[in-house]
Amino acid sequence: MASEELSERRRLILKEIVDRYIRFREPVSSRMILEDYGLRVSSATVRNEMNALETAGYIEKPYSSSGRIPTKKGYRFFVDWLLDLSELSKKERREIVEAYQIRCLEVGETMRQTAFLLGNITGYAGFVIPPQWARMRLDRVVLVPMEPRLVLLVVVSEIGVVEHGLIPLEFDLTEEEVARAMEAINDTLRGMTLDAVRAAAGRDAPEGWYDRSVRVALLVMRRLLERRTRERLYLEGLLNMVDDLRAVVPDQALDRFVGLIHAVQDEERFIAAVRETRGERDGLVVNVGDFPLPGLEEFSVITHDYRPYSGVIGVIAPLWMDYSRALSATSYIANRLEALLVASCKRTVGGRDDGR
Repeated sequence: MASEELSERRRLILKEIVDRYIRFREPVSSRMILEDYGLRVSSATVRNEMNALETAGYIEKPYSSSGRIPTKKGYRFFVDWLLDLSELSKKERREIVEAYQIRCLEVGETMRQTAFLLGNITGYAGFVIPPQWARMRLDRVVLVPMEPRLVLLVVVSEIGVVEHGLIPLEFDLTEEEVARAMEAINDTLRGMTLDAVRAAAGRDAPEGWYDRSVRVALLVMRRLLERRTRERLYLEGLLNMVDDLRAVVPDQALDRFVGLIHAVQDEERFIAAVRETRGERDGLVVNVGDFPLPGLEEFSVITHDYRPYSGVIGVIAPLWMDYSRALSATSYIANRLEALLVASCKRTVGGRDDGR
């Protein structure tokens, strides 16, 4: 019995079971359905409909003679129903807007702030996969001499600072040499993708670039950009779920939490799984117990893409998560983050805002 073949009454009863279980975390009986939702049918009718839903795999009994709880298939039905309905309150929307009022030029900090905001709003774990750095375009390089053989290098892309660090040198550079190197690099490389910048910094210097300071600055910049050879994951709020797991599945809480930690600690593998599950789809994508990593079988993962350059944000939570709230928060925060970054693009390097 596919979800589209459910009768209206069965669809209504299934929605009520999932909704009540998410709110109260206890098995739902036919009596509860009748008392809480005032259906104009007999208790026998509700029991028969619940039996049919159980046979179809949408609900199950956790133990003999109990009420029913949703299965993964039941949660999936509920999520599909919610996708076009969920909304955040005006107060919550205002809080999100205020969190972005001051543009943070450091991309990593912006991503971390977004993950924290998403985790805090939903009460689960929030994560952010930044835009693919290799496709970003160089806006400028800032070189600042700190000591005779130490410089601060800041690489600024079209969306903000993507990397910075103190780099030791093998010999002294004067302030004039540092300034000349910075000017030469910016005049030549501005507007190139960071991947192309890294490649250019590793090639033999072209004619006119044999000035010692320029060669040193290019070498320093390549070292710094080599840190960005893999995508990063910003994850906040894992501990938000500990109490929830203990309350609902006390005997399995530790095993599930450990499995979750193992699933997310390999950032590269987790990011690859996110991109695999999303494919070419835009907007919200929800995995209900079927995210392709061991340890996440009893969790749902909600993701949403944002521009530029294929960034993704998301939420990880137990199957009984508040889907309405999580869907709304993920969608709204993704759109706010995209607006922030696209506006930043338009203020720099000619502003390409079409990068997916």
